[in-house]
Amino acid sequence: MEERALAGNRGGNPAPEGRKTVAVFISALYEGMVKETVEGLLSAARKENAKLIFFTSFADNHTSKNYALYQDYDIGDFVVYLLPDLKEYDALITFDTYMTGSFIEPMNRLKKAAPCPVVTLGAIKEGTYSIFNDQKQSFTELIRHVIACHGCRDIVHVAGPAERSFCLERIEIFRETLRKNGLPCGDDRIFIGELRPECGPQVVAEILARYAEKGGRRLPEAIICVNDYTAIGVIQALEDLGFRVPEDVIVTGYDDILRARLNEPSVTTSAQPFYRVGEAGMEVLMKVLRGERVDPLTAVPGRLCLRRSCGCEQHNPSGRDEIREKYIHTVTNLESLALSNTNLILGCAIRDNLEDIYDEIEKGCLRETGFKDAVLCLIDGWSRKKTIQHRYTVKDETFNVACGIWNGRPVKRQSLPKGRLLPDEMMADDKAYYIFPIHHLQYFLGYFIVNPEMQGMEQLHIKSWLVSISTVLINWLSRHQLSVMSHTDMLTGLYNRRGYYQYFESYYNECRDAGTELAVFLIDMDDMKKINDGYGHAEGDACLSVIADAMRDSTRQDEVCIRAGGDEFVVLARHYDREKEAAFRRSLREKIDQAVRAAGKKYHLRVSIGCYRSVPGQGEAAMQDEAELFLRMADKAMYEDKSHKDDAAGADPRS
Repeated sequence: MEERALAGNRGGNPAPEGRKTVAVFISALYEGMVKETVEGLLSAARKENAKLIFFTSFADNHTSKNYALYQDYDIGDFVVYLLPDLKEYDALITFDTYMTGSFIEPMNRLKKAAPCPVVTLGAIKEGTYSIFNDQKQSFTELIRHVIACHGCRDIVHVAGPAERSFCLERIEIFRETLRKNGLPCGDDRIFIGELRPECGPQVVAEILARYAEKGGRRLPEAIICVNDYTAIGVIQALEDLGFRVPEDVIVTGYDDILRARLNEPSVTTSAQPFYRVGEAGMEVLMKVLRGERVDPLTAVPGRLCLRRSCGCEQHNPSGRDEIREKYIHTVTNLESLALSNTNLILGCAIRDNLEDIYDEIEKGCLRETGFKDAVLCLIDGWSRKKTIQHRYTVKDETFNVACGIWNGRPVKRQSLPKGRLLPDEMMADDKAYYIFPIHHLQYFLGYFIVNPEMQGMEQLHIKSWLVSISTVLINWLSRHQLSVMSHTDMLTGLYNRRGYYQYFESYYNECRDAGTELAVFLIDMDDMKKINDGYGHAEGDACLSVIADAMRDSTRQDEVCIRAGGDEFVVLARHYDREKEAAFRRSLREKIDQAVRAAGKKYHLRVSIGCYRSVPGQGEAAMQDEAELFLRMADKAMYEDKSHKDDAAGADPRS
């Protein structure tokens, strides 16, 4: 462990003086247990002058269970942990206890490969410095309380999913404690829940059914739940069926989340020392970075909280004022966030230009979102909807600051150097930032850098706001692709005839206002039929593609290249003059000849070119009529070019 700590410290050299930069991997930021741990981390980081960059997802098992059809969401969410190049950080801290089960193994691989010291919060992980709650001591103390102080002999345990290590550990602690007290502790004492209140009705129904089979008591004397969320769900389900807690049955939880304190009845539980775990994690890490010898395991004791659900606390109506105040604060925040979400979706729905979409997102960040700073960064080529699941596919990517707010002002929109995730000014300040992935299921688009307000914000509502960002981007992309397809020629990739009318008015008005000439070229392939008859229609199509490529390569200032149909092409150009017209003609023919020679063709590929240039008038002529006029005049010029060309050059395409 000591060798690894030094090796991760900038290639084995002593840590440089000055601020340390630490990557932190977490999930479910707005859940109470995670928030408390983060607060402890931040408190210690401020004392140590350390910069924390949090990489956080929303995948938390609850997502997977409730959205079984959308498992790809978790795939896209995990990409956030692949973003940082850990060689650029002094250390890595992870709090992966509350991550979805599918994340644990890849997270362990990331830790093992990390080139810097790694601290794990909330669990014991080999090869890392582990800061954990001494849950054997605290969970045992909780169970002993209902046995010794309340005389309970008939006790069951509502456990969590088997894939979560702490759930299995609590099952073993439950059984061992009952066994030592001479109480039955077989498999019939264990019921499996889902770590969420929603599992309450199902678990209570199973308990009632099992006790009905036994005869005698309808319920056990005590139900020991794996966590507070489960306990809250069990209590509610019991009360819905007419049972009273604690009069008919004692129910306990574990964690001491705010909801457990404010529940009616309040929940007897064990307070996991989340704040202290975070604080101790940072303290241990700084000792490691200073080269001090540190024990790889640090156990932090919990605290027994005796409340009304076991009968140790009397009903306390004065707590209602606290509940009401917190409820009003939370509801107010959520109403503001919901309004911001609605405005964001509606505002982006009527925007066609991508920059306008970015402006709408930026305005959305300024509304009451709970984000003091919020910056959207998109991966280069995000519109191709990249599926990224492995480290090597992320490390060479570059990102662009698309929009957002920082210090109350719009952020500078810029490209970030390869390997950089935050703008320099954000890295230089003393704030901690949280990076959330922006993705459409498994398709990765980029990330959001956030400095959030933590109080009174709910997990699913914040998740919904961020999902809306990816949704408006994908919706714009779909609309844009449909628009492009409706205006695009499938063979050449040029605009089709609709493209001419789409751009004509804006080009016409721009030239009219500037007093410059608008030019329309009409280009016709010579002897298309002879090439089709002599070499086949596939060769004729290849010729059309050669002309299209040469047109694109010959443009210099946003000319619009169009396949009008068959072997006819149009170029719409603004601010042209005689010299630009001649340069385009010359370049087009040269590039066609170069392509034919490079392909070793046995024929010459010729085109006839007509051009009509004119400064648009100041009259009120219908735009459709003006567009048709320019086409007719260009077509007339094209036929004049065709008739004056050397007959020998175009008579036999095989000459």
